[in-house]
Amino acid sequence: MSTPVLIVGAGPAGLSAALTLVKNGVPVRIIEKLAAFHTASRGTGMHSRSLEVFHFLGLLEDVRRAATPLHTMVAYKLPGGVEILKTWRIFERVSPTPDKPIVIEDGVTIGQYLLEGIFRDHLAELGVQIELGTELVSVEQNDDGVTATLKKTTKGGESREDTRVAYVIGADGARGVTRKLIGATFEGQTKDLDGQVWADADVEGLSADRWHLWSEPGQFTVSIRPTHHEGGFHIGVIGINFDPIDLTDPEKFVNFIYEKIGRSDLKISNFTSMSYWKPKMRMVNKFYSGRVFIVGDAAHVHSPTGGQGLNTSVQDSFNLAWKIALMYKGLACPDLLASYEAERLPVVAIMLKTTTDLYSHVVASKDEADDGRVDHSGWLQWRDEGLSQLQINYRWSPIVLDARGNGGLDLDALKLKAYEGYRGEPLHAGDRAPGAPALIDAAGAETSLHDIFKPTLHTVLVFSPETDDTESRVDAIVETALSYPKGTVQVIVLARNVVPKARAGGMAYHDMEGYAFGAYGVEKGKLTVVSVRPDAYVGAFVFDGEGLQTYFSRIFHQD
Repeated sequence: MSTPVLIVGAGPAGLSAALTLVKNGVPVRIIEKLAAFHTASRGTGMHSRSLEVFHFLGLLEDVRRAATPLHTMVAYKLPGGVEILKTWRIFERVSPTPDKPIVIEDGVTIGQYLLEGIFRDHLAELGVQIELGTELVSVEQNDDGVTATLKKTTKGGESREDTRVAYVIGADGARGVTRKLIGATFEGQTKDLDGQVWADADVEGLSADRWHLWSEPGQFTVSIRPTHHEGGFHIGVIGINFDPIDLTDPEKFVNFIYEKIGRSDLKISNFTSMSYWKPKMRMVNKFYSGRVFIVGDAAHVHSPTGGQGLNTSVQDSFNLAWKIALMYKGLACPDLLASYEAERLPVVAIMLKTTTDLYSHVVASKDEADDGRVDHSGWLQWRDEGLSQLQINYRWSPIVLDARGNGGLDLDALKLKAYEGYRGEPLHAGDRAPGAPALIDAAGAETSLHDIFKPTLHTVLVFSPETDDTESRVDAIVETALSYPKGTVQVIVLARNVVPKARAGGMAYHDMEGYAFGAYGVEKGKLTVVSVRPDAYVGAFVFDGEGLQTYFSRIFHQD
């Protein structure tokens, strides 16, 4: 086998990177320090952008089958713990639209171990297995690759192996070694007075169609949320100015809940997992060194409020993997890999601030506890539209190109909008690529942009104005796009009124309802070219073949 990319850690970040690389034809080796796969719920909230990524990777239907609804939340009055104070939804309902066809209307959750199992199944179908009981010890790298020293632990003892790999992706979490090996610092804060204990167990005496909450103002919240199997719940004791570290013993955990919420009628049993978490809000000062990269919790840790952790980790990996794939194949511009840090670091910095602000509402205030009030910024009610991660953009990125400029904003101003985006404003290079249904080919078959986009290809969208004097220009643009290495670019010609002329090597569609032209902000009568990256972000918004060449000079190696 060719020299693989070593992926350290088999959580969602590592598995996302692995599956994207394998689909790009890049061999991987995945190692996991644990001796067995965990069975804990951990990060469970799924946001819309992650579902889009799962769609592109071919996982979405399996995820939907395994996921459960994000139930209505119910707060109970203390003392007593039975009288209902308030019911509400943690997120506002959203509906799919042509440009955002894959959204979570009412919210979904999926236990992290279930999601990881889906990834592992898909990787196994492609011939990839995870090596358990194996951890990274050290790395030595040069211009040609990385020598990684691994430690393997089995019942027979420990052994070491030196292996040569092309790149290393550290997805080994906040306690992992990869971050330390590249000399990245973990900057931020730790909430020393706070703590959280989470468990998966069976609960009798509570309905399985609600997320149940009890909160003592300024002290603690007890959260009991249904999981995927009958009778199963994810239970948390969240302390503010109170550290429940002693509650990692199941008996003490249960007794605390009985005492504090007054619900000794509940039967809590059959614990399958229990973990303690000290609130930390930290991120690294750099995301890579040479051929060694870090993703997910290895690069950033933060409050689970807003459900951003797992989702952000998946986005890290999806951003990085296609770039490593091109570099691995010798096709990439030398500076392409540096764009991973340039793009993700500003996004993570703002995400960290957002989740830190939300953290202050994990325990109810005095007013909320007294009367059940839940307002815009209230207890466990998240109304920041950025949490869907559909607004994340990279308009400042050194590898994107917009022939129209960026409205006079400098790089710092653009980075400040990395997370919240530009709602209601025209699409620009660096934005998420919108969807568009009702695309009809010459045979009458219908498809959509999100079914056309692939994690292995740049997709060049040529919006034709359907005039005789632009046909030759469209031909030239198609020829330019297809001049890049085979298997890296696909070309789609779109027209408003008819199926445009077929061109060798390209596809042609009638944008029957005008969704594509509308979502991409194409000016009527103007030939427009939009290149969508393998991670479904707009890389270029230009008007001719020369502009397309300029963009691709930032992506592909030039002879």
